[in-house]
Amino acid sequence: MNQYYVVLRTKEKDELMDVVGALSLEEAWAIARIRYEERMREGDSLFVFPAIGPLAFDENNRFVSNSGGNMKIMMKF
Repeated sequence: MNQYYVVLRTKEKDELMDVVGALSLEEAWAIARIRYEERMREGDSLFVFPAIGPLAFDENNRFVSNSGGNMKIMMKF
C-alpha cells in the first residue's frame, strides 16, 4: 500500500488534510473526494499526490510539491 498526501487549498492557505493509504493514485483520489468534497467552498482546490518525503510549505503557506510524479486536482467553482 502506498501513502498519498491530501492537501486542501483555500484563498488563505494550503492545509494538509490527510495522508491516505491506497493501492493507486486513482484509489487515493476516490477516498479523498468522498471525505473532503462536501467541505470545499467555491474557489477551493483539492490536491492528491504521492507522499514522497516530507511535505513542505513556503512563506505564503502554500505547499511545495516534492513528489515529481502525477497529481490529481479538483477545483470547486
